[in-house]
Amino acid sequence: MKTQYCILFLLLSLLLTAVPLHAEVTATATLSSRSFSLDQAAQLTINVQGVRSSRIEMPEVDGLLFRQRGQSTRMEYVNGSYSASVSSLYQVEATRTGKFTIPPLKVSYKEGELHTAAIAFEVTDLKTAATTQASAQGGAATTRLRSGEADQVAFMRVIPAKHTSYSGEVVPVRIKVYFRDGIQANLNSLPQLAGEGFVLQHSAGDPLRTREVVGNSRYTVLTWDFALSGIKEGQHVLSMELDATLLLRQQQRDPFNRNSFFGDFFSSYREKEVKVASPKLEMEVLSLPREGRPENFGGAIGDFRLQVKAMPLDISQGDPVTLTMTVRGEGNFDRVQAPQLQKAEGFKTYTASSEFVKEGSDHRGRKVFEQAVVAKDANITEIPAVLFSYFDPESGSYKNLVSSPIPLRVQGVVTTPGKEAEPVPEREEQAVVPEQESVAQTIPGLAPLQLDSSNMNQTLEPLFAKKWFQLLCAVLLLAICAAIILKIRIARLAANPKLQRQQAMKQLLTLREKEIGARLESNDSRGFLAICRLTIQEQLGLLWEVEATAITLANLQERLAADSVLLTIFSAADESAYSGQELNAQQMQDFASGLKKELEIL
Repeated sequence: MKTQYCILFLLLSLLLTAVPLHAEVTATATLSSRSFSLDQAAQLTINVQGVRSSRIEMPEVDGLLFRQRGQSTRMEYVNGSYSASVSSLYQVEATRTGKFTIPPLKVSYKEGELHTAAIAFEVTDLKTAATTQASAQGGAATTRLRSGEADQVAFMRVIPAKHTSYSGEVVPVRIKVYFRDGIQANLNSLPQLAGEGFVLQHSAGDPLRTREVVGNSRYTVLTWDFALSGIKEGQHVLSMELDATLLLRQQQRDPFNRNSFFGDFFSSYREKEVKVASPKLEMEVLSLPREGRPENFGGAIGDFRLQVKAMPLDISQGDPVTLTMTVRGEGNFDRVQAPQLQKAEGFKTYTASSEFVKEGSDHRGRKVFEQAVVAKDANITEIPAVLFSYFDPESGSYKNLVSSPIPLRVQGVVTTPGKEAEPVPEREEQAVVPEQESVAQTIPGLAPLQLDSSNMNQTLEPLFAKKWFQLLCAVLLLAICAAIILKIRIARLAANPKLQRQQAMKQLLTLREKEIGARLESNDSRGFLAICRLTIQEQLGLLWEVEATAITLANLQERLAADSVLLTIFSAADESAYSGQELNAQQMQDFASGLKKELEIL
């Protein structure tokens, strides 16, 4: 019985699919309202008659957002006639007021394509979020209304500490986002920088939440304290953007036509995704002066102080001394390098470790360096002065911080007087009697056994027992195994793009390491950074399967950890290309080691 039902079902299915579509294919587009306010949305319905599936190409219209809300298919078979239709629903939202036109929509289906008629409509001013007089709102700060902020649901202000800075300098910036009372908002992102020439440094923590009165309306204000850092000289125009979802109230008609209580009771809410953007901001980036630049300048810009101490100070020759150097202040601590001994002769120095301790913000605190030094000469009486150089943006000049020498007592090798070294006892030599020279005991009455090897005949040795033949067979067997393994590896490599990519990454990395080594030997800082930048682009381009030259610092910031060595080297290479900043020999060596270690684990 079940088999009969299955056969019947298959026959009906074949019959339905075999019946041709007799209805003419048509496409229509309708909008639920030809006039709605900025805080509302309209529903766009595209209905295609005569097909079971279709594809709609939505246009890009300035000031409009189209969000797909679903698709339904309807099929009917009545009196031998088969018909089908597809309906697609879109939500239409506006980001500004004015008159708009949805152009003809292209509808594609299996046999061809159609176009709908254009739809004109208007978006009016806001009708929600009633204003409140400032005099009736105690405890809220009053803020002056700026141009373009009137009647807005949300807006943003960006307040930098200054508009002119040097390349690499950290500029504090305050970002304030205003949301009108009565509207709930969920943040979908942190404020993002739109523009070139600057990098926005986010700080950890939630924004400060306050309330302010702007004009005659009260707003909830979210405030962030971030920092901007210029990486390209010249004039730049910037702005900030933030993605948020607003929960807007939609007033429903009171069926009883009574007071506002029932209006509130019958109101509903809907979500609206918006992008809050700040006005354009003009910033200028100046290049660091070349005149007076110290040789050991590592790129530190700001206002710093130096403190140096060492432990222990009474040592024996060859014992290490831990040198603790603390750089405290405000500036770009990511570019603060370890201070250096002015006179390192007579000392063996090791690479310094560092730790940054934040004091209020990411650009204010202290960076502590610990470096081990070893006195090679017992006549050394002090640890030389330590030098740290930085650029002061307020005075526009370079400054050197020099510590005082630290007294040091180095003792020579201590020996106990009157005590001589005990001689090492010699080992007694034991006579070894070869077996061939051992005296055989004679047995009385028997003659000694004597063999004459000259009368022995050589026996025939088969070929497989000869050592040279065995060695030849072993070599041939190894060659065959190597050929088989090589063939398998080539086949795996050809069938596996990942292995091909890894092989190409290794070959490119080996080639670039030679070029980096050549730049290190010639002390070519700019060429060294350029090769490092190209190496990072090539390796990540193969890994991410993108064009290497298209990889920028922004791509690295999105896909790599904030403390990645690759990010630091790439940023330094960009700054060197724009401002001509150079590295010293120690920095280049550290970068080369970090780059090799990071790329080998990709």
